[in-house]
Amino acid sequence: MRGSRRTPRYLLPGLLLLATLASFRLARAQAPEVQRVKYTADGSYLLVEFLADDLVHFEAAAGDGPAISAPIATSPMVAETEFAGPSQFADDGAGTLTTTDLRVAVDPDTLCATVHDLTRTPELLLTTICPEDLAEAKKRLTLDPAGTQNLYGLGEKFREPGQPDGDWVGADREIGLFGNVMEPFSGGAVGNAQFPILYALGAGFDNYALFVDVVYKQDWAFQGDEWTMTSRADSLRWYLLSGPNLPDLRADYLALTGRPPVPPRALFGLWVSEYGYDNWDELYDKRASLVNNQFPQDGFVLDLQWFGGIQPPSQMGSLTWDETNFPDPAAGIAQLQAEEGLGLILIEESYVDDALSIFGLLASQRYLVKGCADCGPAELRGWWGNGGMVDWTNSAGAAFWHDTLRQPLIDMGVTGHWTDLGEPEMVAPNSWYAGLPGLELHDQLANH
Repeated sequence: MRGSRRTPRYLLPGLLLLATLASFRLARAQAPEVQRVKYTADGSYLLVEFLADDLVHFEAAAGDGPAISAPIATSPMVAETEFAGPSQFADDGAGTLTTTDLRVAVDPDTLCATVHDLTRTPELLLTTICPEDLAEAKKRLTLDPAGTQNLYGLGEKFREPGQPDGDWVGADREIGLFGNVMEPFSGGAVGNAQFPILYALGAGFDNYALFVDVVYKQDWAFQGDEWTMTSRADSLRWYLLSGPNLPDLRADYLALTGRPPVPPRALFGLWVSEYGYDNWDELYDKRASLVNNQFPQDGFVLDLQWFGGIQPPSQMGSLTWDETNFPDPAAGIAQLQAEEGLGLILIEESYVDDALSIFGLLASQRYLVKGCADCGPAELRGWWGNGGMVDWTNSAGAAFWHDTLRQPLIDMGVTGHWTDLGEPEMVAPNSWYAGLPGLELHDQLANH
């Protein structure tokens, strides 16, 4: 047995201190908990929050920022806010933060964050993201393209007729005035809606995703060697997601924002619509024609004729059957289901004509978009009539609409609801909304 020497007693306190520090560093590197680090420079701050080995949350704004003891705030777009944290984490105290999958290097002078994917061999530079103009009304993020070759996502946008390529490299992504808009395209009207998830693809399976958790309108520019996102949000908040491939990024994004319910199987079949079926006889006639020509059918989608249409007096917003042309609707629905297994989907819009009794009820409860904080409903005049628009940011109003108007239709056997014109198609310029939870955005159309 090899001999040993006793440690001098005067060295023991120092060794114990070193052992304690080493133990602390090891615990911090391996304990599975969310890690937050804040940097400040020139009157602004960057808060970096590690939620998992491959998921980092950022916040940047003017001022000192929140304490690192509190989670970074999220908008209603984010469904999952409970995370275990990275399996390992290291902070070198000089701006470099590391998990098993990612290394984030923060420049303390500019607050730029350079991100590498450590799961690749050699390690892969994903991008450098810089928050800029944080004290201005319009703030922006700049992105270094690094090895990115293609960019996809950022919501619903019809670009060129007959051209399905959705790559944004070399182009600008503009979302109209408010972040959601109905716009003309190839002889029709289509939606242009903001879904702020960006997928960046490089060579092979090199990739990452960026989700900007900002409900304000976002403008993106992907030209030259510096890409930008500009918004009027008070604080810029974004997530960076890494992973081995695009399906993994997509799965992580859905885990973060929530997975929509899968509709009934029948909705993936053939549903027939026109503008519109004037009565049961016309619908049955179309059904017979389809049967005679051996078309499979799963159901019919009824346009605004089902509730009486918009000819004066407009019935927009009534969501009750026109029983002159569609008598005994419960029996009609049951007959279609029993004979052919067919369902019905009924159109509805967010507009309510002011001649209807439901308008007065909604207005009295302040469930419609208002003209100002203390005003009555914001007045709209359109092709559908005169009246107001449902304020979907008012949770009590949204629940009332569903329970009072939709639920009787569901109980009657209706399969689904076609929520039309939700972009919205038209708004009053002086609109005031209840607002999204925790956000003072009462005058922002993006609320809708």
